[in-house]
Amino acid sequence: MEEAGRRDDSLVEVLSRRPLVRRGLDGLKARVPTAYWRVRNAAALAAWCAGAWHRRLVAPRDAYDDAFWTFHETGDWEGFARAALARVPARSVVDVGCGHGLALQGFARVDPTLRLKGFDASPAALARARARGLDVEELDLVSLPRREVAAMAGRIGEFDLAVCLEVAEHLPPWRAGTLVGVLAGARRVIFSAAHPNQGGRLHVNEQPADYWLERFRRRGFRVSPDDEAFRRAVATLALPPWYAENVHVVERTIEAG
Repeated sequence: MEEAGRRDDSLVEVLSRRPLVRRGLDGLKARVPTAYWRVRNAAALAAWCAGAWHRRLVAPRDAYDDAFWTFHETGDWEGFARAALARVPARSVVDVGCGHGLALQGFARVDPTLRLKGFDASPAALARARARGLDVEELDLVSLPRREVAAMAGRIGEFDLAVCLEVAEHLPPWRAGTLVGVLAGARRVIFSAAHPNQGGRLHVNEQPADYWLERFRRRGFRVSPDDEAFRRAVATLALPPWYAENVHVVERTIEAG
């Protein structure tokens, strides 16, 4: 599971560090997992709102600091890139919510001729990605004006493949449409988002995969015929388990043009 935060932790995450409380929460999750999941989402969203207010008005800072990115400095991302390119051939790849650039770096190492671009909102992540020599740019999907979603989707559409990994759960529910709207500019998308009760820092909108796949369907996408093969390939890689559990490949249908 992802590292829990500090000041931005939800009450559930903070209390769960106490062994007695942890056992009680585990029992509750086993008995009523749906209720537990909804309470976790609500508690995380409350913490997110409080943290956003504090960062804006009291002490501006990055919600995802260097310690967070250091914790996630692992994984066979070259293997991920090979698996992706074998099933979704591409000459250009854009990563929306690229973090500190591990996935993009994997693509660069597998094929240095690829055109690569990354977007993220975390200054700490962007600094680390740039130190890797990656072309990245700030994009805050929470504050992106709705009138600019189509323009951003157009930029994403300049690439053969869009990647968005474990980003959606960090956005408040009312921004789910913004994320999918931006990604819908692409022809093909590799997408993963935290499933219910996965846990992690500021997971304010953990949802089952069908929640996201339905949103893509409304935008004219379908699950790719190569989806299952890709998921099996990811499951063999040395990556945190939630990637194999959550990842899907979707593609724009012919009818959607």
